[in-house]
Amino acid sequence: MSAAKERYARHVALFGAEGQARVGSSTVVIVGLGGLGCHVAQQLAYLGVRSFVLLDGDEVTASSLNRLIGARPADVGTAKVAVGERMIAAIAPDASVLVQQEKFDADWQMPSLGRDEVLFGCVDEDPARFQLLRYASAWALPYLDLAGDVGDSGAFGGRVVFAKNGERCLHCLGELDRHALARAEMTEQQRAADDRIYGVDRAALAHGGPSVVSINGVVASLAVTEFMVWRTGLREPAGFLNYRGDLGTVGRRSDPPRDHCVFCVDRWGSALPSKHT
Repeated sequence: MSAAKERYARHVALFGAEGQARVGSSTVVIVGLGGLGCHVAQQLAYLGVRSFVLLDGDEVTASSLNRLIGARPADVGTAKVAVGERMIAAIAPDASVLVQQEKFDADWQMPSLGRDEVLFGCVDEDPARFQLLRYASAWALPYLDLAGDVGDSGAFGGRVVFAKNGERCLHCLGELDRHALARAEMTEQQRAADDRIYGVDRAALAHGGPSVVSINGVVASLAVTEFMVWRTGLREPAGFLNYRGDLGTVGRRSDPPRDHCVFCVDRWGSALPSKHT
């Protein structure tokens, strides 16, 4: 048995050689290489994906060393995408990894790589999620959105939304914070007025909320598993999975597709440039 066949023999035992080939034919775009995205990159590399685009404008900080897979103390100040690239190369030296140290925005154009493209959104803020949703919907890209969550009542966990055919998007599932989206469009003066109305010092929230490596790992594993079953044909993937770490449960929402959501149908393509550079 060749080394390549031996490496994936346990995969083939589950979903066959054809399924493994479909995994390997994927180009995966991961937006956000933080606590969720690093797990996603690692697992996809082990799964057999060999074409990656990594997009993140941030650098490793001391406080992120508790959860960044592949990061070392000496990496503080290093681009997160560089750490992700190094990790993938260590797992799969034959992988193609394109890194872009920048934040995703509405003007971003996907490089033309000539493979089946899948988008993973691993970002913290809903305005960025909104732009990813708009982009994925416009170009009919399979899109997995990951989010961690810690509630005021002691609840913690996260969720995965998979819009594979323009169905059940973040917008019509009610998974976008409309106030956060509105703030993203405000001027500095309007944001200051908004802070006074709500009585919140937004600067005090700049360091983000709790984030734990094992919780991130569960959410990422759920997302990668749904990608796997979809690409290999093992089963129909779930559109919405909700992990409750405080309860030790994973729930599933089965909202029917909506025919009136502007994002579940490609209605933006004519207004956007080509998705490829």
